[in-house]
Amino acid sequence: MTRRPAARLFILLTGLLVLAGCGSVVDADQARLCRAVAPALHDERLEVIENALVPVPGAPTALKYTYRTRSERGQTPHWLICTFAAQTGAGRFNLIAVDTDRGSLSDIKLLILKRWWLEDAQPGAAARAFFRLNPRAAYWLQQGLGGLVMAGVYGLIATGFSLVHGLLGRINLAFGEIAVIAGVYMLIAVGVASDVGRLGPLALTLALLAGIGGAALVSWVVGRLVVVPLATRTSSPQPVLIATIGLAVAFAELLRLTSADRVNWLPALLNRPLYIAGHEGFIATATPAQLLAGGLALTGISLLLGIMAFSRFGLFWRAHAQDPLMAAMLGINVPGLRARTFLLAGAAAGLAGGVIVIAFGTISPGDGLSITLKALISAVIGGIGSVPGAFLGAALVAAVETGWSSAFDIAYRDVVTYALLVAFLIMRPGGLLNRAAQTPREY
Repeated sequence: MTRRPAARLFILLTGLLVLAGCGSVVDADQARLCRAVAPALHDERLEVIENALVPVPGAPTALKYTYRTRSERGQTPHWLICTFAAQTGAGRFNLIAVDTDRGSLSDIKLLILKRWWLEDAQPGAAARAFFRLNPRAAYWLQQGLGGLVMAGVYGLIATGFSLVHGLLGRINLAFGEIAVIAGVYMLIAVGVASDVGRLGPLALTLALLAGIGGAALVSWVVGRLVVVPLATRTSSPQPVLIATIGLAVAFAELLRLTSADRVNWLPALLNRPLYIAGHEGFIATATPAQLLAGGLALTGISLLLGIMAFSRFGLFWRAHAQDPLMAAMLGINVPGLRARTFLLAGAAAGLAGGVIVIAFGTISPGDGLSITLKALISAVIGGIGSVPGAFLGAALVAAVETGWSSAFDIAYRDVVTYALLVAFLIMRPGGLLNRAAQTPREY
């Protein structure tokens, strides 16, 4: 009954991810080196103006830089192609050939270029900011941009808590490590794609989908084999808590033991800073990768809210959350609903793991514990069992973390976050939307 809406939503999500990945995916470090070559080839009195920097088709380790030089006599177009030793690893910093519109550089000239120019070359001068702001306002804008990604990560994983708790009254503490698993799957897929050819938008999108799909599958298996059997056998929530904590530890150790065989870093993609707003003393900046990560998180959050509000799955989920027995009597397929709930919660956690990889370049075994605690705090503050409340709680937690880190000693940031949780449990145990249990004891 719900296959067609689910298929349409999946196609929509895939399309949005493809659109988000459109554009030139270029290693930022290789781009910086290639841009620095052009000024060395011309008189210092000439101004070098960039036209484009794009990958070379059929050459995974090469970049083509087109530019023009401007002088009093006018402008002259030029191009050069930089070839590097490898696409990933330490070899991506090793420039092995430079071809220009006036011929290729000899080995001697290339050696001189690398030894006495590129080692001291600085990135290009900062572009003018898009908007003019005083330094204080620009500083707070910078902090807000920094907190956007983590707000999305906390919100996506907090949704997993709310979906499962709203249906079964249980908390799965393995969601943070499931997000880490998704990030590792994504990095493995990126490594495979890099070995085949240059990493492009399609390969990056498929790697992200692989991470999301893997996390959804792991979540479904955990729900089917651990959470649901324990939840139906006993009314106490403690067995599920203990079992999922054990799973989280097992996942973290498994990833730690196997990570030595992989290079767990995403190439430096889309990391050239954009100068957004500011003036003189301080300019707020963001990288395209950071904006892409934040956009993916907001897209995922919007889709989840849409699913819960307008799809038949959301209708059935709300009916079961309000009265499980009546929902079953009215013909709702309860096992199927539970399976789809764990798949959706795992996909949300998987998207969170992918967002972390895109924004920060990697994700490490053991990161899941910190993510789990912050996401759980977000879910409780928002009103555990409420999907919109999970996002509101995540926004509040991220805002408190960012604001405290910006204005006070960052060492006390987590102390303030946990104190906020205690305050909500005492003064408003139902959370922001008052959807949770009425007393802290019931948590």
